[in-house]
Amino acid sequence: LCKKYSEVNKALGATGVGHTSAKLQECPDMKKLLNKLTANFPWWEDLHGFWRTNPSYNTVFSTSNPGEDFTASA
Repeated sequence: LCKKYSEVNKALGATGVGHTSAKLQECPDMKKLLNKLTANFPWWEDLHGFWRTNPSYNTVFSTSNPGEDFTASA
């Protein structure tokens, strides 16, 4: 499961895997990509709820907040 979960995450990229599945479904392009990727691995959404912020399983995830502007505070 972990290998297939990671494959989907790599295809979504660092920005995509940092969001919840519901948030990804709001963007038409991400929704289309997610539907394509999960057609062969329908358990991704369930696993993503548990593993999204766990670096042991989600190696693509960045621990910074999505949309955080580091340059503004520098």
